[in-house]
Amino acid sequence: MNQTAQDFFKKGLQLCQEANFEAAIEEFSKALALEHASDILYNRAKAYFKLQDFSKAINDFSSLISHEPSNAFYYSERGVAYHLSGDSTKALEDLDKAAALEPMKPFRYSSRAFIKEKTGDLRGAIADYEKAIELDPEDAIAFNNKGLIEEKLGYLENSKKSFARADELDPPKKVPGATEKAEKPKSAGKAPLQEKVTPAPTPVPTKDSLTLTSYLGTLKQLITNGKEQKEFISFIKNLGRTKK
Repeated sequence: MNQTAQDFFKKGLQLCQEANFEAAIEEFSKALALEHASDILYNRAKAYFKLQDFSKAINDFSSLISHEPSNAFYYSERGVAYHLSGDSTKALEDLDKAAALEPMKPFRYSSRAFIKEKTGDLRGAIADYEKAIELDPEDAIAFNNKGLIEEKLGYLENSKKSFARADELDPPKKVPGATEKAEKPKSAGKAPLQEKVTPAPTPVPTKDSLTLTSYLGTLKQLITNGKEQKEFISFIKNLGRTKK
């Protein structure tokens, strides 16, 4: 019996659940040879992410963007891939585009702030965190991250205010039996890792379901390198606090 594109696609998803991403890519490629569908292409891109083959993931997202040029989600995904491949210039271009397409979503600015900080544009990063805070005034992580950058720049009074607001919104946890004392929010590099995420790729979201959850899931699955994981944790936590 001849196998259909959906047969190959389902097999690929199962292989992803088993963390066999090389084999999953083969199945997704067979499916794409029969049917060029967005959900298949999207999941192949995510499989490439897991293998840290960012150039091929970028190619797949570029193909998706060519068919849906107003889809901010795909620009964000490709932007993360560009950053991890070492091309922060193109990463910022994609995140600029995502923010332009969805200007009322605070995590668009938080994600761009992260990249700006890494490229040395600290004032630009602060501006983006301020925009994210304007859209979501209860985002403790954005206040914390803004305070860290302000501290780097020597804006100590501003950083104290940012840290104080972060503490108001998300009070530091007290260790039982420990001496009570004020605690500054932890830096991105020392933040606790999030819960383990099942590595299975999810089908491409529809236009009505391009939510934070799918974007956050991709990021959390993507970061496998320890250094990058520590650097991205603040960024990821900030996305997770975005209001719907």
